[in-house]
Amino acid sequence: MISVVVLVTLFTLGLSEPDFLVHLPDGIIRGKQSTTNRNRTFYSFLKVPYASPPIGDLRFKPPVPPKRWDGILDTTDNYVICYQVNRDIAIESEDCLYLNIYTPELPVETKKNVALPVIFYIHGGGFIQGTCLDFICGPEFLIEYDVVVVTINYRLGPFGFLSTQDNVLPGNNGLKDQHLGIKWTHQNIELFGGDPTRITIVGQSAGSASVTYQLLNKKSEGLFWGAICESGSFLSPWSFQRRAREIAFKTAGFINETFNDSDNSTELLAFLSAVTADELDKASYQVHQLENLVNRQISQGYFYSPVIEPEHEDAFITRKMYGDLKSGNFLRVPILIGITSEESIEEARDLTALKNIMKTYDENLPWLVPDDLNIEDPEKRKIVGEFIRSLYTDSNFQDNLKAGIRFFSDNSFTRSVIKHAELQSKFTDVYFYQFSYDGIVGNISTDLEGIDNVAHSEELRYMWRTLFEGYDNTNIEEFPEQDVVTHHRLLTLWTNFAKTLNPTPERTQLLQNVIWPSVSAGRPNNFFYLDINDNLTIRNFPKIGSYLGWNMIYDVFGEGDFDTY
Repeated sequence: MISVVVLVTLFTLGLSEPDFLVHLPDGIIRGKQSTTNRNRTFYSFLKVPYASPPIGDLRFKPPVPPKRWDGILDTTDNYVICYQVNRDIAIESEDCLYLNIYTPELPVETKKNVALPVIFYIHGGGFIQGTCLDFICGPEFLIEYDVVVVTINYRLGPFGFLSTQDNVLPGNNGLKDQHLGIKWTHQNIELFGGDPTRITIVGQSAGSASVTYQLLNKKSEGLFWGAICESGSFLSPWSFQRRAREIAFKTAGFINETFNDSDNSTELLAFLSAVTADELDKASYQVHQLENLVNRQISQGYFYSPVIEPEHEDAFITRKMYGDLKSGNFLRVPILIGITSEESIEEARDLTALKNIMKTYDENLPWLVPDDLNIEDPEKRKIVGEFIRSLYTDSNFQDNLKAGIRFFSDNSFTRSVIKHAELQSKFTDVYFYQFSYDGIVGNISTDLEGIDNVAHSEELRYMWRTLFEGYDNTNIEEFPEQDVVTHHRLLTLWTNFAKTLNPTPERTQLLQNVIWPSVSAGRPNNFFYLDINDNLTIRNFPKIGSYLGWNMIYDVFGEGDFDTY
């Protein structure tokens, strides 16, 4: 048990604000006090270093713990994010490995025993963008449910996921950043009123895939007790890269074209370690433009994403994910996992563009075939592509756009997430949900007759204070009544799980006296899930028609061992 040493010193000279000082093993940090919209006091410690800056000789290396600092480190503001591949922001930096910590109960006396559950949040963004900035995604709603919240920056794009697929540059440094952040939190969160035995790692999209990747790392044993996975898994086709070596040399080739004809990992590492961060960032954007031309990376693997590493001391994963999950070779903690009702409905915002995309797929049916089926023969790929299209329409996709949307939703998100839940439920409690409530707070209003209409990421805005491009849900009580009810229901379910590993430990009026069963609930051949709409409803087998069709495709046409699904 770490001894809690938290000093709160009030400076009364002049107009100085109170100082809230926490003594960490590496030095003292200063935080600030704030209040939520409902007047709940909480304390923030922003831009807290959990690793040494990954610059100079540490670029492309696994993260190392921070060095001790002298004096008091000001952690009252956060003004740095990791380099983003597809956008330029003034506060991007290679020196970006920091945590934000928010707590409603900062221990001010050692005699006060505070041990609140902890939510450790990993942001999404396809492994190429995203941030933990609190003025974009604030913790206030969660704080009001008596949890400590930690958010993390981790290296993105080539800084976090470049790999030559050998021991020279094995990759996965972004995942290793996350692991060190979780480890740091486990070692220090008691100083902020958190319970190190009740840490739940949470993520959405690529953050959700990251959470599931953390389950594969045996070095994380004992660091967290549960996981919440929103719309992503390591089984998701976009969350894994098989062509990492090719992409690494392509990245270097945009800076120095001699690397277009090179195959020397050592020379590539030396070259990319010496270029400026801006040069590497610009090259990664050129890779992004090139890889994005055919709009396929969402189903075949983002260009910078996790890889399987060769065996070495710092390896994060060295085996195929599907096999490890199916055999139970992962950290067996309970999970809450799920999807939105139509993950890819946003594609329908521009029907002309969507029609052109679907025309391209109609003309290139092998593109419909996920690479993880391991089908090399062109004729077989075409046959399988025709079969995949037939799961959704009797005609062409361009003439049935709703079928195209359903294909995108299943292929990118729902199939892999449902499969993950199905396989893991044989070893742990798994609580599956479908978020189907289409409210104003979700802020994505796209409809296409014949399909569902709740898009990827809509649930986040019911749980996080969010500010972007004119959207502001800070005063969430001013939204329609059912939106507010859904907001409270989601927060209750998620924080119940963080507190007890059971989203409905008791019947309550807010949750309509529903008890959410686990996927299998002790019975074979069942897949129970909670449909979250105007009402909470227990159902069986989400997306069953297309899901069974995809299962048949993998069983009949798949070749070799799968990595994703």
